[in-house]
Amino acid sequence: MDADNRTPSEEGRRRATSVSRRAVVAAGTGNALEFYDFAIFASLTPVISKLFFPSHEPLAAILSTFALFGVGFVMRPVGAIVFGRVADRRGRKIPLAIAVLIMGVTTVLIGVMPTYPQAGIVAPVLLCIARLLQGLSVGGEFGASASFLVEHAPRHRRGLYGSYAFFSSTLGSVLGALVVLILTWAMSPQDLDGWGWRVPFLLGFPLLVTGLYLRYRIAESPEFEEIQAGNARAKSPLRTLFKQHWPAFLTVIGICVGFNIASSTAQAFVLTYIRNVIGLPALQALTTVVLSAAVGVCLVVVFGYLSDRYGRKPILIFASVMTVALPYPSLLIIGLKGFGPALLGQLILWIPVAAFGGAIPALFAELFPTRVRVSGFGIAYGFGSAIFAGTAPFAATLQIELSGNSLAPAWYMAAAGAVTLTVVIAAVERKQSKARETAHLEGLA
Repeated sequence: MDADNRTPSEEGRRRATSVSRRAVVAAGTGNALEFYDFAIFASLTPVISKLFFPSHEPLAAILSTFALFGVGFVMRPVGAIVFGRVADRRGRKIPLAIAVLIMGVTTVLIGVMPTYPQAGIVAPVLLCIARLLQGLSVGGEFGASASFLVEHAPRHRRGLYGSYAFFSSTLGSVLGALVVLILTWAMSPQDLDGWGWRVPFLLGFPLLVTGLYLRYRIAESPEFEEIQAGNARAKSPLRTLFKQHWPAFLTVIGICVGFNIASSTAQAFVLTYIRNVIGLPALQALTTVVLSAAVGVCLVVVFGYLSDRYGRKPILIFASVMTVALPYPSLLIIGLKGFGPALLGQLILWIPVAAFGGAIPALFAELFPTRVRVSGFGIAYGFGSAIFAGTAPFAATLQIELSGNSLAPAWYMAAAGAVTLTVVIAAVERKQSKARETAHLEGLA
């Protein structure tokens, strides 16, 4: 059909679809940058531990690096509070642009940062400050970008659109791990330790420029524009959140127990586990991480689509049950040693992570009304990430050290999955109904 012959409704749908697609690209690029840094920091943990935390005991240096990894998560709730208020009062675009700017600049700064032999104690202090700022950025990013995507989506495609938040973040992780893999293959260990580790951080600059440009040009969320036009914005999103929506807040944190521990284990801990505990060479270990994550990123979108078709609750029940059932056989298979077992074990571990990642962005957005959505989603998810994702690699490493059992982290993940399963069964459907009712009342106001 020619453009001149389109009906007004067809033309409107075409424009709406075009805007929605641009929203996916803009939000996704920023998410990719956020988790690109996440992946390169995790992939370079053995190198960073030597350069910034010198120690005669390698495990102590790795624990120090994982502790610093967790420091970034501590700032996530703070970032969610600050950026959430701006997003719920002024719109989604402003915090999205600021978040990608902070993350991009600090990622590049890590790439030019002096190491411990060059600057002494100043080096880990500077690295800690950079990680704190990055945590602030991520705290404002995920809730805002996922809400932004869901608010741009057709109502019957919210799960699919929301899944792009985790899809793009995982894609950033794959890109980061791939860059480290190429450098590990192309460079000698001496060159990688000497200067090569800086390259992945400096490559974050093009992502920064692209993400900032796209987010500057994207249209504001239509749902936010509706409450802005109707003067229905919350005067104090934080007060409204904890006064009226604290059950939904607690539900998000409960779901984060299983999701964050499984996700952080699959994306941050498993590489160090395969290299240091299993003893697989660095190049092979990185290759298995990249391949398994590449499969996982495709599964995220599949589960997002399935959550639209069958509902969020069935997908989350499946994800929780798999978090209970799969970690032990996953680590057992990885423990058989070799490239094939390492890859297969990680693919198994990615099943619950992808299922969670496909369903939770839309669910978390639906649990809160538009006027406090970014604050509710972001702060609850930020606390969940700080408590569970930020500590997971450290806790898993410590469990192995204290127990002498390389399979100990599996029981930790299984327990987390059981907690989340209980929350999903008890709370999710009721909270979704309440969210829909609140949204309907907002529309009548």
